[in-house]
Amino acid sequence: MDMAEKVSPGEYEKFFDKVLKLDENIRFVAIYDGQLNAKLKEGIQRFFTDEEIKSSLTEAQNRWSFRKKMSFKIGEPKFAMAEYAKVNRITFPLGNEAIILVTTELGVDVSKLVDKVIEIRYSFNKDLLSGFYTR
Repeated sequence: MDMAEKVSPGEYEKFFDKVLKLDENIRFVAIYDGQLNAKLKEGIQRFFTDEEIKSSLTEAQNRWSFRKKMSFKIGEPKFAMAEYAKVNRITFPLGNEAIILVTTELGVDVSKLVDKVIEIRYSFNKDLLSGFYTR
């Protein structure tokens, strides 16, 4: 059973709202486990279509899979980030297969934001997401 079968749209919405409220510079938050569930901050211009986001997150899943395979050498990865000319893209592992994507405006304090997102990932309704996140 994948996450989409366990989590209702309303529960995703609560998770996304909590993350979006962390910082005014957050543009977009998504959970991807083969299916895209996401929320764009109101009033924000999209840069990618849903298909482009899915394609990008499929590639990100592959990179996370590799990071996890190599973690025995240097430890578990916490997050991965790329800074582009227009946005930051930050991904976090969510269990064995899913990932969280957060995009922000430039200039955000990434280290503070990362810690806050990780805390939400751990604390937000653990029963709901049990089995889908790692420490």
